[in-house]
Amino acid sequence: MTHEPTQHQTDAEHDRSQQLSLQPTTARADVPGVQLSRLLGTGAYGEVWVGIDKKTNRQVAVKFFNHQSGVDWQLLSKEVEKLVSLATERHVVQLLDVGWEADPPYYVMEFLEAGSLDRFIENQESISISDAVDFFHGITTGLAHAHNKGILHCDLKPANILLDSDRRPRLADFGQSRLSTDQSPALGTLFYMAPEQADLNASPDARWDVYGLGAILYTLLEGTAPHQSPEELQRIESAGNLEQRLLAYRTTMKQSGNPTDGILRHDIDPPLKQILRKCLEVDPQNRFASVRDILDALHQRTRARQRRPLTILGIFGPLILLAIMAIFSFLWYQQSVADAEQAVRERVYESNAWVSRHVALSVEDEIRSYYDIVEFEAKQAVLSQLISTVLNSQVLANIHTDQQPWETITPAQRQFVNDPHRIPLDQYLQKQIRTYETRLALDQSSPKIASLFIVSPQGDMLGIAFSKGESAGPQSIGRYYGFRNYFHGKAQDLPRDTPVDQVTPIVKTHLSRAFQSTTTYRWKIAITTPVYESAEPDANLIGIMALTLNLGDFSYLRNKRIENQFAVFIDGRSDNGSATQRTGTILQHPAMDEFQTPSQRPFQLSTVQLTDLMAGTQSLYIDPVGEQTGLTEYQGQWIAVMEPVRLPGSTVSDSGAPLPSEVNRERSDLLILVQESYQQATLPIRELGRKLILEGIFAAAVILIVVSTLWFFVIRKFSQTAPFQPLD
Repeated sequence: MTHEPTQHQTDAEHDRSQQLSLQPTTARADVPGVQLSRLLGTGAYGEVWVGIDKKTNRQVAVKFFNHQSGVDWQLLSKEVEKLVSLATERHVVQLLDVGWEADPPYYVMEFLEAGSLDRFIENQESISISDAVDFFHGITTGLAHAHNKGILHCDLKPANILLDSDRRPRLADFGQSRLSTDQSPALGTLFYMAPEQADLNASPDARWDVYGLGAILYTLLEGTAPHQSPEELQRIESAGNLEQRLLAYRTTMKQSGNPTDGILRHDIDPPLKQILRKCLEVDPQNRFASVRDILDALHQRTRARQRRPLTILGIFGPLILLAIMAIFSFLWYQQSVADAEQAVRERVYESNAWVSRHVALSVEDEIRSYYDIVEFEAKQAVLSQLISTVLNSQVLANIHTDQQPWETITPAQRQFVNDPHRIPLDQYLQKQIRTYETRLALDQSSPKIASLFIVSPQGDMLGIAFSKGESAGPQSIGRYYGFRNYFHGKAQDLPRDTPVDQVTPIVKTHLSRAFQSTTTYRWKIAITTPVYESAEPDANLIGIMALTLNLGDFSYLRNKRIENQFAVFIDGRSDNGSATQRTGTILQHPAMDEFQTPSQRPFQLSTVQLTDLMAGTQSLYIDPVGEQTGLTEYQGQWIAVMEPVRLPGSTVSDSGAPLPSEVNRERSDLLILVQESYQQATLPIRELGRKLILEGIFAAAVILIVVSTLWFFVIRKFSQTAPFQPLD
């Protein structure tokens, strides 16, 4: 930084001072008690020497006024008086002695070996914010003491600030200072003095020093005075005489605006920047009214910075604590909900297992009742007589000689339908069905039979009767059915062209595999039993009697669906005989009753689904009916348990002794699946979870509101400017 001279009153005085400063000077007087050692520098009115105080052995500075003719002794006397009045202030260079009667006159001051703040700034590439604030605070404190004594410096600049050995600033050069009661103008240094100070008619004002303090702080931060540039300095210096130069300076300051807007450093905190801005306002009305106000602002900034960690902790601490609580609460909530859902799931599994077993037992009881019916009917003598009559019909013999494809209805078959020997058999079967329908009308738990029919030992359909509401379908009388599962008792139907001599009829009551009606597409099962000519042990087989029923007509399935739980019939037989590749065919499902047109395509469980269900794996189940039909009521996840249906077994041993109920009861491939909606079963858990979440959010909001309210009052209280404490 280049040295900036203080502006003097007249050009003549300035020129004369320059001429005098060029003349060689020597120390022409001895200072009592001081041993002069070296010349420190020269000025307009004399020179400054460094010496040693013989009494204290400390260095002092002695200022000689060699050019006495150019000295305004009145102003010099006032400067000395001001220094004397500030003698106890450690932020001001101390006056030690005065020799007005000596030739040349002199006064002795303490020597500050660190030099001026101006030189310090020149030697630094950059000054940290904290160091700049420390310098600024020290200068402001010293100036506040001066103002308290009624002394305005009026020429604040880095060159007039000296640094002691601890690098603490001291105010120096009070040559342009004024008392607060003075009305005489005092010019400062370009780019450091306030715009309104650059006027020969201006009266001293404390806000001049406020501007000078801001200019020093700006220089500490930016390395140069505000608005200072070679171009601006040249333009001002070339404006003409002193008044014109001062006018040019005022104009420049007003046009340039506040220099804080163009500050380059980005590490200046907002409070410090605001202090700097308010010091450098062009309009004095917008500046700090006094140096004490600057100290108050600095004090408030320091308090705010000291409170910052506590403020951050106070603001973010509850938030962090709340976040931690929220995280752990959420994890706890998830675990609790998962545990609760698992508990509900296990309970539903247990409930469904009981229900599935109950339904299976109910179905087994009904199957046993159908077994009893068909066995009872097969033993009726009248039925044996009617069948024997049909078997002796010549029309039936003609059917065997008229070989045609199975799908073709031959003339012999048509003739057999109206054969007088056969019609009584149809009438008898129809009469028996009406009897069971009457029972059903009186007791809804009674068996509901779909049809009764008789097949000859050669597999020919001899007679058939249907219950009300059942369709007779295509003509079946006289047609060959020996390949059917219900005739021969094997696991699968045989090919239709299988010769009759290769087919062996059943010898005991048999539950057939489920089959789909060709007209209604409903799934049915048939219970068949052999019919003998008489009750004798060696009686001839004269036919197979079959009873059919719709799977949906089991009494349990006739009831309406219970909430979200219902039973499903599944055929678990494998078409290829492989136990590992078997798939389940859904035979009866509540959704099937909702179809206006029954589906011809069967609904299948995958091998994995069927295997898991039969193994009792507690995995969630996807209903194929809901997936394939798109019925939302049956979509989603289900808790399902499967139970096989056992066939009725013998109740007595070969010796006639009674057997336990479970002995000789083989498992059929008819399976009962009881399923319950997982979403509905766990709905109370999720509703409770949502309630807990809402309550947690409400609690968190209340905590945030309370903390925010408390901090609002705390920050508001701390934001109030604390009164400045008395200076040391």
